[in-house]
Amino acid sequence: MPPQGVNIASDFAEIAARIEQHQKGDSAFRTTLECLISVASRAAEIFQRSKPEQKRQLLGLVFSNLRLNGKKLEFSLRSPFDLMVNRPDHASWLGD
Repeated sequence: MPPQGVNIASDFAEIAARIEQHQKGDSAFRTTLECLISVASRAAEIFQRSKPEQKRQLLGLVFSNLRLNGKKLEFSLRSPFDLMVNRPDHASWLGD
C-alpha cells in the first residue's frame, strides 16, 4: 500500500485536472452562447438576405411542428430558443 502522501498528491492532481477541464468547458460554452445570441439578434437581417434553401434551414433550426390552422400559424420552438423566450426576464434582453 503506497504512503498516504502519495494518494493525496495523486488525488490533488486528479482534482486539478478536472477543474481545468471544467474551465475549458465553461469557456467553450460561453463562446457558443455568445455566438448563438449574436446570430439570434441578427436573425431578421440574416433571414431577409438568405436564399430560399437557407431560409428553410433557419426555420428548421428554430421551429418544430410548423402548421397552418386557418390563417393562424402555429409552431413550437426548438431548444434552446424555447428556453430563451420562456425566461421571465426575456423582455429585458429582447428589447420588448
